[in-house]
Amino acid sequence: MRKILKRAYVLLLTAVFALPLALLPLFGERESAEKRQLSEFPSLVEDGKLNLSFPSELDTWITEHFCFRSALITANNLLKAELFAASDEDQVIVGKNDWLYFAQTADDYLGLNRLSDAEIARIVTAVELMNEYVTEQGGRFVFAVAPNKNTVYPGYMPDYYRRTGEATNLDRVAAALDGRPYYADLLGALREMEETAYHARDSHWNNLGAVCGYNVLLDTAGKPHETYADILWTWEYTWDGDLDAMIFPSLGYKDRQAVFDVDWTYEYTSNFHSEEDLLITTENEAGEGSLLIFRDSFSNALLPFLAQAYRTTTFSRSVPFSLYQLEEAPCDTVVVEIVERNLRNLLTAAPVMPAPSRQLAADPVPAGSAMVESREWNGYLHVYGALDEESVQDASHIYLKLARDGETRYVEAFPIYESSLLDEGTETVVRANGFSAYLPEEEGEGAVVSVVVQTGGGYFEYTVLQ
Repeated sequence: MRKILKRAYVLLLTAVFALPLALLPLFGERESAEKRQLSEFPSLVEDGKLNLSFPSELDTWITEHFCFRSALITANNLLKAELFAASDEDQVIVGKNDWLYFAQTADDYLGLNRLSDAEIARIVTAVELMNEYVTEQGGRFVFAVAPNKNTVYPGYMPDYYRRTGEATNLDRVAAALDGRPYYADLLGALREMEETAYHARDSHWNNLGAVCGYNVLLDTAGKPHETYADILWTWEYTWDGDLDAMIFPSLGYKDRQAVFDVDWTYEYTSNFHSEEDLLITTENEAGEGSLLIFRDSFSNALLPFLAQAYRTTTFSRSVPFSLYQLEEAPCDTVVVEIVERNLRNLLTAAPVMPAPSRQLAADPVPAGSAMVESREWNGYLHVYGALDEESVQDASHIYLKLARDGETRYVEAFPIYESSLLDEGTETVVRANGFSAYLPEEEGEGAVVSVVVQTGGGYFEYTVLQ
């Protein structure tokens, strides 16, 4: 009898554990509540050969599709959130009062993994070069950093996240750009708001935060606009939080959103699918002027307000920033918006625009050597590379010396290391000794190139390694 009971117990456990797998063809998950693409069922044979990765790919597929996955994840995380204010989702920080934070913002909050002073200086140089080009094309340039949620609302972060007291990257960039007419101080304006400007269960600002950001952007651009200060709005519990989807995928919790009583009159002129589209264009006959904005997901909520203000708008998520399009389609306003946690990305790919001509105050003296690469890119010669040493940390500007037919001219390069082009690995890195410049093909063709670095001590020329 005892043996029969043991066998029955083993069979029952086996059936319980096998049930989600057995029901997978009928009730397996078809889409991800976490708003990501689920893997396809792997092929045993690919290109006529046995797929050696089949076992690991099958394991991944089963993990993502097994029955009751979302419900089990939700139940587990609910229990841990209630008992320990924690979760098994490493992308989400469980804060106080049911607030959630994006884990990738923790270093900024703590004051860790900071950019060096030289990297801050190179970001400022890159922003200055963009402003110069946009201004020369007749537009008004605006640079804006959307603050991380815990930068604006640190009070709901868990107590065990102890800040170092060091100035954050955003603090330092803001200090470096303070007083520049193109810098939109979003952080200062958001901190002055009486109403809550960010979703409690999402990593982004709500519509009130977006309106605040919109007003700061257009004030910086010098454009008259509707402020929405006198427009009626109400809280409605309609928002699906991105952090909620990660930690509680089957809960269906709705965060509150500020809904404005506005009759939107803009129309999409692109093949619009969602605010996540790489390129979105709009038109509004009641608006005035034109806008080009290079943006990230924080501009999703900005879109209706900006599209309502301008006659035409272009929202682009292209990287690198394709500023060169201003030569064929000038815009009144050009905005570069980036979230605080991604500030380092400004040093990974140079914007596409003609490198500006420069006159040096003195002749450069020979120094070391440089590795220079080039490629043709959409009517430009893209010249990029790296110096042979990293002792150029204090370089304030980097130039290309172009010698052809007995004539010499200088152009300024972005102080940016093109990691995706120079490194074999897939990880994007930031290095101190890089440079990148786009030359109209007719200007770069046949020129002998060397690299000139300006430091506090003068100009130093690096010859090209052959």
